[in-house]
Amino acid sequence: MDYVAWAEWYDIFYAAADPGDAEFYHELCRASGGPILEIGIGTGRIALPLAQEGMEIVGIDLYEPMLKVAQQRALDVAPLDGSLELIQADMRTFDLKRKFPVVTIPARTLLLATSEKEQVQTLCCTVQHLDQDGTLAFNLFYPDPEMLADDPDEEFLLEVIEKPDGGRYVLTARNRFDLESQINHGVQIAEELDPDGEVLRRQELEVVVRYLYPDQVLALCDLVGLEVIDMWGDFEGGEVDEKNDEIVVVARHAGPA
Repeated sequence: MDYVAWAEWYDIFYAAADPGDAEFYHELCRASGGPILEIGIGTGRIALPLAQEGMEIVGIDLYEPMLKVAQQRALDVAPLDGSLELIQADMRTFDLKRKFPVVTIPARTLLLATSEKEQVQTLCCTVQHLDQDGTLAFNLFYPDPEMLADDPDEEFLLEVIEKPDGGRYVLTARNRFDLESQINHGVQIAEELDPDGEVLRRQELEVVVRYLYPDQVLALCDLVGLEVIDMWGDFEGGEVDEKNDEIVVVARHAGPA
């Protein structure tokens, strides 16, 4: 994945996203009082508003271009009432030598670990950084049968975002699912158009993820010593099924047997 290009386009893709994910994570973090560990902090989309409000946020990301954008965004709104510490680290192997009352893995980041082993490693590292009575929250996409049957050559529309100058961004995608490995070799495509509809630039962004079914999520959590206390199909507490797009998980350390 080209994270130099992703760092440029990431916030444009999320500009059209349902704000429910940020609201969900913000509410959870505020209720705890912090400090917060965010795994896969990206450009700081979720973390930065919390740091502005006065919370202590520690964020890790493997990719320096994403962290550079997050750092610049923090500088643009400085001084922060709280703090934002950005650390370049691999979510599969990191060790910050401290624990947190809340750890989050937003934006389907767990799926960027593209094997069961790597997903277990990520969750093991997460558990090691979670207070004994702490809360972990993460979200994934729900792999409904219609989506898994996507034609790999067919480009579909994600969103059109209007620009202040009268131009727009057109966001599309293609999926190529391997049902045996549960890998999606996807491509997300961004086009910037001028007010006359002429294409100014086009960027194809590779996305490789390993999707999970709800029962696999439960099994992975159990394997690493987590108890799932809530699992929803959206950020408002909906049912987990193919009618909803998300698998939203809230978990804690499993108690003694």
